[in-house]
Parts: sequence; structure tokens; C-alpha cells
Amino acid sequence: MVKQSSETTEALQHRLAMSQQLSAAYPLAYKYLQKQVEVLMLLERLDEAELTLLQLQNMLINRGLNEEAEKAGDIRNHINKELLCNQLYSTPFLHLASSSFLEKAFRKHRRLELEEGDYLIHYGAQETQMFILISGELAVWSRDEAEKKHFEHVMQVGEVVGELAFLENKPRTADVIACKKSTLLAIPSNAALKLFMENPSIEEALKKSASTRKIQMDLRKNASIKKLPKDVLSLLAKQGKFKHFNALERIYPCGQEIQTIDLIVQGYVRLVGELGDGTSLILNSLKKGALLGCSAAIPHMEQQYQADIVSMDNTTLIQFPLDFFQKIMATNPRLYQAVLQGVKLEQDTLMQTIHDKQLLL
Repeated sequence: MVKQSSETTEALQHRLAMSQQLSAAYPLAYKYLQKQVEVLMLLERLDEAELTLLQLQNMLINRGLNEEAEKAGDIRNHINKELLCNQLYSTPFLHLASSSFLEKAFRKHRRLELEEGDYLIHYGAQETQMFILISGELAVWSRDEAEKKHFEHVMQVGEVVGELAFLENKPRTADVIACKKSTLLAIPSNAALKLFMENPSIEEALKKSASTRKIQMDLRKNASIKKLPKDVLSLLAKQGKFKHFNALERIYPCGQEIQTIDLIVQGYVRLVGELGDGTSLILNSLKKGALLGCSAAIPHMEQQYQADIVSMDNTTLIQFPLDFFQKIMATNPRLYQAVLQGVKLEQDTLMQTIHDKQLLL
């Protein structure tokens, strides 16, 4: 779209400065605005060219030069498409897609304009369309089990919005509200599915991003962890992985070396020991919000599970690598205190029960 020029950048900048001065001196002479657009496009300063074209288009309409205004509008559309493609290529979601695919898939793209305070997504809504934030900022507000709102984070330009509902085909998990005037690209579901079929790595990247975001939301709901600094929560979210277990499924056997620190975000577990006659006895229950394997995070404490850990419901854990968790804990007193509380839940009741019942583990 941009014409080639043999002029140097310095010469083009000089031409631009001259045309800007002439436009200021002769505000009704639209030819100087046309010159500005030409030079800005040669310099590949497309954002400025688009704004100047808008000014030029309005001037031509006011003077009754409708044909010239229409030409300026066509050039604006071309620039907008090129700007949009550049923005799409820069997103983590779409940077792996071929340019030809993007041009076809999003040829009939739908752009949304939001004013400050406008809702893009309502919590609990059934629709699953995704969006890409082109300009502006969006605030994400989740809700806890009591329906109380919790601020999560601010989404920046280039981020994908609404991917959790799209990937899981479930209702919206948060409210998304414009912090200021914002522009978004709505991604047609059929285009997204076709993109995933053509390039599975894009789907995997989106799933990883969605998982990290969901983990961060779950961490912010946890009483013992939500008070950690935002950068620490972000680090934990990037390292964490979801693991799901069915009811009455053994998560870890007694004696297994502890490799991860696990946070229960759904369901609950029980610690089960074995008596000398081979019968089992429930030692303790750990509910949603509890940490598993905490003793391994403390130097000189037990590095193995002292009982079987069994899922008593459909249980979801967020697992953090032990070595990473230890490093984070060493620099954050609040996390250290949360781990100590976890050790107390795991060890005190367990060890007392073992002593009283003379369990053989």
C-alpha cells in the first residue's frame, strides 16, 4: 500500500515539516493536507496519516467535494486494515498465524467502540465470543462464592479477552469494563476454530494464557495468598498448573517424595494412615484453600508424605514446583506464614493422631 520513495528519511521529514507549516498558514488549502498524508505514508507513520486523512475528509465534505472525500475515506480504510493487521500480528494469540490467513479470516471483522464505564462482558453471561483489545484499557472484576466483586487486573492493548468462556464453553467468569475509551476486535468463533485447526500451537498458546489467568484469579480468592504482592501472584500464576482428581482417588501415596506444593481450589482431601492390622484410619481433612506438601518447603522438615492423600470429592489442585516455591517463599514473609499454617494443618493433628493411635505409616 505504501509507495516506495528514493528520498532519504531526512528529506521526507523536511517535506513533512514544510507541508505542516503551509497547512497552518493556509488552513483552507486541502492540498497541503494531502501532501502531509503522502509523506506520512512514505515514512510509515500510519497512525498520524490516518488522523490527517480524517481531518482532510471532513474538510472535503464541508466544501462539497464528495468524490475527493470518498477517495480519502478509501485510503483511511486501507490504513486502518494495515494498522489492524499489525496489531493482530503483535498479539501472543495471533503472532504465529500466517498473514494470508488473518487477512481472510478477519476480512469482515467487527470493531467495538466502548466509552469509559461501558461493559464488554457481564459475569454469568452465556455468550462465548472472544475479543482483542486494540486500544484503551479494560478492568476485570471477578466474583467469589458470595457474589462479592473482586478487582483482578487491568488488560492492556494486544491482550485477548473472553478466552476462558470460549475454550471451556461455560458462562462468563468475570465482568469486563472499559477503564477509558477503548476499541476491540470481535473474533468470529468460526474464524478462531479454523485458525486452531490450521495451527494447533496457537490454540495451545491461548490455553496456556487462559490457564495462567484463571490460576491468578483463583489465587486472589484464597485467604492465605491473596495478600501477597501482585508481582508475586503473577509469578506463582505463571508457574502453577491445574491438576484434577475424582472422588476417592489417591492423590499421593504415603512415603512418596514431595515434588510440588499444592493449593486446593476445589473439593477437599483427607490424610489416611494405616493401622498395624492393615485397616485404614482418617487422620485429618484439608479443605479448599489449604496447602499440601508444606513441610517440604521448610528446611530440615519432612520431605515425604506421612500419609496417603485421598481426594474425597471432585478436587482441583494448583501445583507449584517445590524449588520455585521455596525461592518465592524465602523473599516473602506473608507466603512463609501461609506455609507455616499449612505445616500446622498437615503435621500437628497428624503427628498427634499417629502418637495416640500408634499408627504404622
